[in-house]
Amino acid sequence: MEKLSVKIERANSEVVDLFEVDYTKEMTVLEALEEIYRHHDPSLAYRFSCRTGLCATCMMIINGKPGLSCMKLAEPSTNGFLTLAPLPKGSTIKDLVKEL
Repeated sequence: MEKLSVKIERANSEVVDLFEVDYTKEMTVLEALEEIYRHHDPSLAYRFSCRTGLCATCMMIINGKPGLSCMKLAEPSTNGFLTLAPLPKGSTIKDLVKEL
């Protein structure tokens, strides 16, 4: 299985975290986040509400562009990393979680 390098720019922090996750070509960004949460950092805060009628709660900056983490494939950008950050506007509660 391949490895994917994921950089997470957490809100309210100057630290950029780097994680190596097991990777498949069909993996979404949300699945990569779940892998990080389960196996590397259970303190990572991110939000998703698939199938509950609150679509777009998983929106974040993915490789420099806004996108839905449940729909976007986890692919490295030209720098070799999948880079994730919270959306720039609005209040950030923690890490990748924005206030609704």
